[in-house]
Amino acid sequence: MSTSGVQKRGSASTVRVRWPAIRVGRERDAVFGIKELQSEGEDEAAEEIRERVAEYERRIRNLESLLKERSEVQPQIMGQPLQPLPPSNLNDGMPLSTWVDNLRTEVEQYPLSGVLDLDPTLYEGPYQMNGEALSAVGSAVGQSGISNEASDESVLQSLDGLEPSAEFEEDAAILQDPLFQPASDLESLSIDDSIIVPTTTCDKSLPAPELGASLLAEFLVDFNTVFALYRPNEIAEHIRICYEGHADGTALAWASAYVVLGIAHRARAQSNVATPMDNELADYYLCRILPTVSGLLIAPPTLGLVQCLLGLSMLIRSSSHSQPSQIFISTALRIAQFLAYEDGEARDESVRDVEQERRVFWCAFMLDTVESIFSNAPTTHRREDIRAPFPDENPSDSLGSVVAAEGNWKINVFALRIRLALIQSKAIEEVFSVNARGSDLDTVAQSVLTQLESWRDNELFRMNPDQLMQLLYRSDLMHILAVEASYFATVFRIHAFLALGKNPLINPFSADVLAIIATQKEHGSYKDAERLLTHLTLIPHGDIGVCWMIKLPVVAAFTTVLSHHLHSPSKTLNTDTMRDYARILNTLRIMAEKSRDLELLRARDVCMAMFSRVETRLRVSWMEDRAGEGGL
Repeated sequence: MSTSGVQKRGSASTVRVRWPAIRVGRERDAVFGIKELQSEGEDEAAEEIRERVAEYERRIRNLESLLKERSEVQPQIMGQPLQPLPPSNLNDGMPLSTWVDNLRTEVEQYPLSGVLDLDPTLYEGPYQMNGEALSAVGSAVGQSGISNEASDESVLQSLDGLEPSAEFEEDAAILQDPLFQPASDLESLSIDDSIIVPTTTCDKSLPAPELGASLLAEFLVDFNTVFALYRPNEIAEHIRICYEGHADGTALAWASAYVVLGIAHRARAQSNVATPMDNELADYYLCRILPTVSGLLIAPPTLGLVQCLLGLSMLIRSSSHSQPSQIFISTALRIAQFLAYEDGEARDESVRDVEQERRVFWCAFMLDTVESIFSNAPTTHRREDIRAPFPDENPSDSLGSVVAAEGNWKINVFALRIRLALIQSKAIEEVFSVNARGSDLDTVAQSVLTQLESWRDNELFRMNPDQLMQLLYRSDLMHILAVEASYFATVFRIHAFLALGKNPLINPFSADVLAIIATQKEHGSYKDAERLLTHLTLIPHGDIGVCWMIKLPVVAAFTTVLSHHLHSPSKTLNTDTMRDYARILNTLRIMAEKSRDLELLRARDVCMAMFSRVETRLRVSWMEDRAGEGGL
């Protein structure tokens, strides 16, 4: 008997036919064995075999009688239970449909309701089944539709001592996790209930009211003044409602509050009162928002949703893992497109803030364009599809303007960035695009460079970095630095595009391409690169938001400046400048190690190799000058 359980036998007539054949075969084998032993003179062995044969014959007769008794008590059926198969040629025999009908009738008449006459749990032979075999037999019995109460109780009793395997316990623990359990309110959900965005209770994550008011003020002054994302009174009212506990509980409501608090901590981390905790707290609020992304994506398209997604993208761009920010920027821009192209009659114009909607659209367009410059990807929105008019240069609320720390001097940086984004969009569509290969790329590229020079002909860029340092607040300098980096990235990419065979698929910000650019003798963007690095040396830099946002332009500027000095040595590079460049290299090292960005680390190594060569050349030049003066 095998350990896999007892299987149901065939009909009694089949068993009776098979046993005589088995008996004859065994007798024949026994006779042959006797003749061999007698020929060898082993009479004792032959006698033992005869006794075994006699015992086998007795057992066979007992088994045949037992099978005959069982066969007599079985229900009798007229004819064979199943008809033979129809012949291969259906025209010569019974039609197939008739045969199938007969078969169905006979199967229905076959008595399947009888109780199983063989209980495996009552077997007392030498081969006892273990718990797994008994479980398999019990499962097979249950699947066949035949019940046996006594057998079921015996099987359950035999499973009491069975211990589950480690794999089973691990799977059971996973399934018992609360994440796999259905929501408690699903039973009350009827088929007519509308689908709503799930509510969240995150009021316990708000800071103390005094700190919250301070962070709101820093957000409005240091960030929202230039990057006009919210109306100050509206976002302040929203924060007050959240503190009073009257928020609607949606993911959008709390995510908008956390965006304000997170960006405020990012801005504080760049100020004179910065602490290491500021960036950590900004990352904390970012982590509070990320679990609600699914709720944001299924929320109805509104201006508040676009603002929240753009704020989330700014939090991500200024973090050590800035790569996913472009996804949220693109999503926000598409929702803004939907709001802009929606029929005006379908919306209540009395509750719309058209001016703020246009500002938010331009914010999304600016971010999308600059990310396309950095990532070598196409833009989400084309210039020719823009319907929003250009914003006012002097709005009544002065949003978008940078004001001097002393005096009346101010400039609308928001409008300046929009003009730059439009030029960048033209460069992407007419120069860097794959579809632009058939045009005169040299002419179009020079046209874009000319427009960039005209754009730069502004009083803001006529001042040198030292003058701006004395004129503006530090938070405003961070915005100016971001504009400088965006401008340089565009100029650098155009010159790299022309120098590298006009291949739009080449990303000049990658480490491999930067190593190629470092071998070139001429660099059309050298002056702009030097100005960007000078800006960066005048402000504190390190693990702060603006450095994460402009890391690619900084590496490209570093490569351009050092390559220029390697191939065209000049006296403008002194020891103090090299010391400032060493600080920038150290910042790039810190950023690469924190983000574990292998590409940034490789780009920094390219810059480090050039820096070592330039530094060695300066030391040799200094020693030669000292030797010429007789100092050695």
